[in-house]
Amino acid sequence: MFTYVVQPGDTLYGIASRFGVSVDAIMRANNLTGGMIYTGQVLRIPTAVGGGGQPFPLPIPWPTPTPTPIPDPGGAQLEQRVTRLERQYATLEPAVDQLTRRVDRLEAEVDRLRQRIRRLDQQD
Repeated sequence: MFTYVVQPGDTLYGIASRFGVSVDAIMRANNLTGGMIYTGQVLRIPTAVGGGGQPFPLPIPWPTPTPTPIPDPGGAQLEQRVTRLERQYATLEPAVDQLTRRVDRLEAEVDRLRQRIRRLDQQD
């Protein structure tokens, strides 16, 4: 007999199939009255009759998930983006002001040229 630690997703049927024993044999060896098992539970697995060791190789351990960082919508990343955008705005604002003044001067020049054309048209 050997022990096995129940992994996430394990069932009695799956464990029994993996080790080539019956569900009833596992239940008897562990004094289980129902079919419920839980992750981390240590089960005794009966070995084949006459065998001194494990009848089958140990199962591959369940991989431990690596935690994935979840971005915090109000966290440092957002603050960095806002700061970068504020710097870009501060850089672009004087250029926009200069272009606006230039457009205003060009519009005034176009208005003067239109007035001259009207006067010339009236003289003809």
